[in-house]
Amino acid sequence: MTHLTQPPVFHDQNSLITDLVIPCVDVAGGRTQTPAGIPGLHDPSDAVAVAAKYADDGANKLFIDVIDPWERVSDHLPPLLRRLKGTGLCLIVSVGHGVIPSVDDAGFLLEAGADVISASTSVIESPEVVKEAISRYGGGRFNIVINSRPREAGRWTVYTHNGSRKTPVDSVELARELGHLGVGTLLPNAVDREGVGQGYDLALTRTVAEASGLPVIASGGCGTLEHLTQALGKGGATYVLVNSMVHSGKYSIAGIRDALYAASPFR
Repeated sequence: MTHLTQPPVFHDQNSLITDLVIPCVDVAGGRTQTPAGIPGLHDPSDAVAVAAKYADDGANKLFIDVIDPWERVSDHLPPLLRRLKGTGLCLIVSVGHGVIPSVDDAGFLLEAGADVISASTSVIESPEVVKEAISRYGGGRFNIVINSRPREAGRWTVYTHNGSRKTPVDSVELARELGHLGVGTLLPNAVDREGVGQGYDLALTRTVAEASGLPVIASGGCGTLEHLTQALGKGGATYVLVNSMVHSGKYSIAGIRDALYAASPFR
Protein backbone atom coordinates (compact mmCIF):
# COMPACT_ATOMS: atom_id res chain seq x y z
CA MET A 1 0.00 0.00 0.00
CA THR A 2 1.25 3.50 -0.85
CA HIS A 3 1.12 5.97 2.03
CA LEU A 4 0.64 9.56 0.96
CA THR A 5 2.32 12.24 3.09
CA GLN A 6 -0.14 14.88 4.25
CA PRO A 7 -0.24 17.54 6.95
CA PRO A 8 -1.65 16.36 10.28
CA VAL A 9 -5.37 16.88 10.69
CA PHE A 10 -5.37 17.43 14.44
CA HIS A 11 -3.10 19.64 16.51
CA ASP A 12 -2.59 20.11 20.21
CA GLN A 13 -3.63 23.38 21.81
CA ASN A 14 -0.05 24.60 22.07
CA SER A 15 0.51 24.37 18.31
CA LEU A 16 -2.83 26.05 17.61
CA ILE A 17 -2.00 28.95 19.93
CA THR A 18 1.39 29.41 18.30
CA ASP A 19 -0.35 29.86 14.95
CA LEU A 20 -2.16 32.92 16.33
CA VAL A 21 1.13 34.81 16.74
CA ILE A 22 2.66 36.25 13.56
CA PRO A 23 6.17 37.73 13.90
CA CYS A 24 7.11 40.53 11.54
CA VAL A 25 10.56 41.13 10.05
CA ASP A 26 11.33 44.51 8.45
CA VAL A 27 13.73 44.06 5.53
CA ALA A 28 15.78 46.58 3.53
CA GLY A 29 18.32 45.56 0.93
CA GLY A 30 17.66 41.90 1.70
CA ARG A 31 18.63 42.22 5.39
CA THR A 32 16.79 43.13 8.56
CA GLN A 33 16.31 46.87 8.87
CA THR A 34 17.68 46.74 12.42
CA PRO A 35 19.84 43.97 13.93
CA ALA A 36 17.87 41.47 16.02
CA GLY A 37 18.56 41.01 19.71
CA ILE A 38 17.55 37.35 19.68
CA PRO A 39 20.08 35.22 21.60
CA GLY A 40 22.20 32.79 19.61
CA LEU A 41 22.20 34.54 16.23
CA HIS A 42 25.53 34.52 14.41
CA ASP A 43 24.36 37.32 12.10
CA PRO A 44 21.53 39.35 13.67
CA SER A 45 20.84 41.13 10.36
CA ASP A 46 20.24 37.88 8.45
CA ALA A 47 16.48 37.82 7.92
CA VAL A 48 16.55 34.07 7.25
CA ALA A 49 18.37 33.34 10.51
CA VAL A 50 15.80 35.41 12.40
CA ALA A 51 12.94 33.61 10.63
CA ALA A 52 14.51 30.22 11.40
CA LYS A 53 14.57 31.13 15.10
CA TYR A 54 10.89 31.98 14.99
CA ALA A 55 10.12 28.72 13.16
CA ASP A 56 12.13 26.71 15.69
CA ASP A 57 10.11 28.38 18.43
CA GLY A 58 6.85 27.21 16.84
CA ALA A 59 5.76 30.08 14.62
CA ASN A 60 3.82 29.06 11.51
CA LYS A 61 3.50 32.39 9.71
CA LEU A 62 5.88 35.28 9.04
CA PHE A 63 5.12 38.80 7.86
CA ILE A 64 7.95 40.11 5.67
CA ASP A 65 7.75 43.90 5.37
CA VAL A 66 10.10 44.79 2.52
CA ILE A 67 10.79 48.51 2.86
CA ASP A 68 12.52 48.82 -0.53
CA PRO A 69 10.52 50.18 -3.48
CA TRP A 70 9.68 47.76 -6.26
CA GLU A 71 12.41 48.96 -8.60
CA ARG A 72 15.03 47.77 -6.11
CA VAL A 73 13.80 44.27 -5.29
CA SER A 74 13.89 42.29 -8.54
CA ASP A 75 17.40 40.96 -7.94
CA HIS A 76 17.53 40.22 -4.23
CA LEU A 77 13.91 39.48 -3.26
CA PRO A 78 13.32 36.16 -5.11
CA PRO A 79 16.42 34.45 -3.64
CA LEU A 80 15.56 35.84 -0.21
CA LEU A 81 12.03 34.44 -0.39
CA ARG A 82 13.35 31.08 -1.56
CA ARG A 83 15.64 30.93 1.47
CA LEU A 84 12.81 32.00 3.76
CA LYS A 85 10.59 29.25 2.34
CA GLY A 86 13.21 26.81 3.56
CA THR A 87 12.22 27.65 7.15
CA GLY A 88 8.79 26.12 6.54
CA LEU A 89 6.98 29.34 7.44
CA CYS A 90 3.97 30.66 5.55
CA LEU A 91 5.15 33.99 4.10
CA ILE A 92 3.00 37.13 4.08
CA VAL A 93 4.92 39.64 1.95
CA SER A 94 4.56 43.40 1.60
CA VAL A 95 6.76 45.45 -0.76
CA GLY A 96 7.23 49.24 -0.81
CA HIS A 97 4.69 49.93 1.93
CA GLY A 98 1.98 47.74 0.47
CA VAL A 99 2.24 48.75 -3.17
CA ILE A 100 1.24 46.40 -6.01
CA PRO A 101 2.27 48.15 -9.26
CA SER A 102 0.50 45.65 -11.52
CA VAL A 103 -1.25 42.31 -11.60
CA ASP A 104 1.90 40.77 -13.08
CA ASP A 105 3.92 42.10 -10.14
CA ALA A 106 1.53 40.30 -7.80
CA GLY A 107 2.18 37.14 -9.78
CA PHE A 108 5.92 37.77 -9.52
CA LEU A 109 5.67 37.78 -5.72
CA LEU A 110 3.64 34.58 -5.63
CA GLU A 111 6.02 32.82 -8.02
CA ALA A 112 8.99 34.02 -5.95
CA GLY A 113 7.60 32.30 -2.86
CA ALA A 114 5.04 34.55 -1.18
CA ASP A 115 2.08 32.60 0.15
CA VAL A 116 0.09 35.78 0.76
CA ILE A 117 0.55 39.28 -0.67
CA SER A 118 -0.01 42.19 1.68
CA ALA A 119 -1.33 45.40 0.15
CA SER A 120 -2.25 48.77 1.62
CA THR A 121 -1.35 51.88 -0.38
CA SER A 122 -2.48 50.32 -3.68
CA VAL A 123 -5.89 49.50 -2.23
CA ILE A 124 -6.53 53.25 -2.16
CA GLU A 125 -4.43 54.50 -5.08
CA SER A 126 -4.85 51.59 -7.54
CA PRO A 127 -7.99 49.72 -6.45
CA GLU A 128 -8.62 48.24 -9.90
CA VAL A 129 -5.17 46.62 -9.92
CA VAL A 130 -5.84 45.05 -6.53
CA LYS A 131 -9.30 43.85 -7.57
CA GLU A 132 -7.96 42.31 -10.78
CA ALA A 133 -5.13 40.60 -8.89
CA ILE A 134 -7.64 39.18 -6.41
CA SER A 135 -9.82 37.99 -9.28
CA ARG A 136 -6.85 36.27 -10.93
CA TYR A 137 -5.16 34.72 -7.91
CA GLY A 138 -7.97 34.44 -5.35
CA GLY A 139 -8.87 36.53 -2.32
CA GLY A 140 -7.22 34.06 0.05
CA ARG A 141 -3.81 35.07 -1.32
CA PHE A 142 -4.23 38.65 -0.10
CA ASN A 143 -3.95 40.42 3.23
CA ILE A 144 -4.99 44.07 3.29
CA VAL A 145 -3.40 46.47 5.75
CA ILE A 146 -5.60 49.37 6.85
CA ASN A 147 -3.23 51.95 8.33
CA SER A 148 -5.48 54.04 10.54
CA ARG A 149 -5.56 57.04 12.82
CA PRO A 150 -8.55 57.96 15.02
CA ARG A 151 -10.78 60.78 13.80
CA GLU A 152 -13.41 60.75 16.53
CA ALA A 153 -14.91 58.23 18.91
CA GLY A 154 -15.50 55.03 16.95
CA ARG A 155 -14.22 56.47 13.66
CA TRP A 156 -10.83 56.12 11.98
CA THR A 157 -9.24 57.51 8.82
CA VAL A 158 -7.11 55.51 6.37
CA TYR A 159 -3.52 56.62 5.74
CA THR A 160 -1.28 55.40 2.92
CA HIS A 161 2.50 55.19 2.37
CA ASN A 162 3.15 53.52 5.72
CA GLY A 163 0.80 55.87 7.53
CA SER A 164 2.31 59.12 6.27
CA ARG A 165 -0.42 60.35 3.89
CA LYS A 166 -3.97 61.08 4.96
CA THR A 167 -6.87 60.01 2.74
CA PRO A 168 -10.59 60.83 2.88
CA VAL A 169 -11.39 57.13 3.28
CA ASP A 170 -13.07 55.81 6.42
CA SER A 171 -11.32 52.73 7.82
CA VAL A 172 -14.50 50.89 8.79
CA GLU A 173 -16.19 51.56 5.45
CA LEU A 174 -13.10 50.22 3.68
CA ALA A 175 -13.17 47.13 5.89
CA ARG A 176 -16.79 46.55 4.95
CA GLU A 177 -15.97 46.81 1.22
CA LEU A 178 -13.05 44.41 1.60
CA GLY A 179 -15.34 41.95 3.36
CA HIS A 180 -17.56 41.91 0.28
CA LEU A 181 -14.47 41.48 -1.90
CA GLY A 182 -13.53 38.33 0.00
CA VAL A 183 -9.88 38.93 0.83
CA GLY A 184 -8.17 36.48 3.16
CA THR A 185 -7.39 38.72 6.14
CA LEU A 186 -7.37 42.34 7.23
CA LEU A 187 -4.67 44.00 9.29
CA PRO A 188 -5.98 47.20 10.91
CA ASN A 189 -2.79 48.95 11.98
CA ALA A 190 -2.96 51.68 14.63
CA VAL A 191 -0.32 54.03 13.18
CA ASP A 192 -0.06 56.29 16.24
CA ARG A 193 0.65 53.29 18.47
CA GLU A 194 3.47 51.74 16.43
CA GLY A 195 6.62 51.29 18.48
CA VAL A 196 5.03 52.79 21.59
CA GLY A 197 4.29 49.51 23.34
CA GLN A 198 1.09 50.73 24.99
CA GLY A 199 -1.18 48.13 23.43
CA TYR A 200 -3.30 47.66 20.34
CA ASP A 201 -6.27 49.88 19.52
CA LEU A 202 -8.81 47.27 20.58
CA ALA A 203 -11.80 49.29 19.40
CA LEU A 204 -10.30 49.58 15.90
CA THR A 205 -9.51 45.88 15.72
CA ARG A 206 -12.92 44.81 16.99
CA THR A 207 -14.87 47.25 14.78
CA VAL A 208 -12.99 46.23 11.64
CA ALA A 209 -13.56 42.55 12.42
CA GLU A 210 -17.28 43.09 12.94
CA ALA A 211 -17.72 45.30 9.87
CA SER A 212 -15.82 43.00 7.50
CA GLY A 213 -16.68 39.56 8.84
CA LEU A 214 -13.08 38.57 8.03
CA PRO A 215 -10.22 37.23 10.15
CA VAL A 216 -8.28 40.19 11.54
CA ILE A 217 -4.62 40.55 12.52
CA ALA A 218 -4.16 43.03 15.38
CA SER A 219 -1.23 45.38 14.73
CA GLY A 220 0.40 48.47 16.18
CA GLY A 221 1.45 49.01 19.78
CA CYS A 222 2.00 45.59 21.32
CA GLY A 223 4.50 45.62 24.17
CA THR A 224 3.37 43.06 26.74
CA LEU A 225 1.86 39.60 26.90
CA GLU A 226 -1.34 41.09 28.29
CA HIS A 227 -1.74 43.16 25.13
CA LEU A 228 -1.82 39.94 23.11
CA THR A 229 -4.54 38.34 25.22
CA GLN A 230 -6.54 41.57 25.09
CA ALA A 231 -6.39 41.67 21.30
CA LEU A 232 -7.49 38.04 20.96
CA GLY A 233 -10.24 38.61 23.53
CA LYS A 234 -11.75 42.10 23.74
CA GLY A 235 -10.23 43.11 20.42
CA GLY A 236 -11.91 40.32 18.47
CA ALA A 237 -8.70 39.56 16.58
CA THR A 238 -7.97 36.15 15.08
CA TYR A 239 -4.21 36.76 14.97
CA VAL A 240 -1.71 39.12 16.58
CA LEU A 241 1.28 40.68 14.82
CA VAL A 242 4.42 41.07 16.91
CA ASN A 243 7.54 42.92 15.86
CA SER A 244 9.92 44.69 18.24
CA MET A 245 8.90 42.66 21.30
CA VAL A 246 10.34 39.52 19.70
CA HIS A 247 12.89 41.09 17.34
CA SER A 248 14.55 42.75 20.32
CA GLY A 249 14.81 39.42 22.13
CA LYS A 250 12.66 40.62 25.02
CA TYR A 251 10.17 37.81 24.39
CA SER A 252 10.37 34.57 22.41
CA ILE A 253 7.63 33.02 20.31
CA ALA A 254 7.72 29.98 22.61
CA GLY A 255 7.38 32.21 25.68
CA ILE A 256 4.41 34.00 24.13
CA ARG A 257 2.85 30.65 23.24
CA ASP A 258 3.17 29.40 26.81
CA ALA A 259 1.71 32.62 28.21
CA LEU A 260 -1.28 32.50 25.87
CA TYR A 261 -1.80 28.83 26.66
CA ALA A 262 -1.74 29.57 30.39
CA ALA A 263 -4.38 32.29 29.85
CA SER A 264 -6.55 30.08 27.64
CA PRO A 265 -9.96 29.15 29.10
CA PHE A 266 -9.66 25.76 27.34
CA ARG A 267 -6.49 24.53 29.02
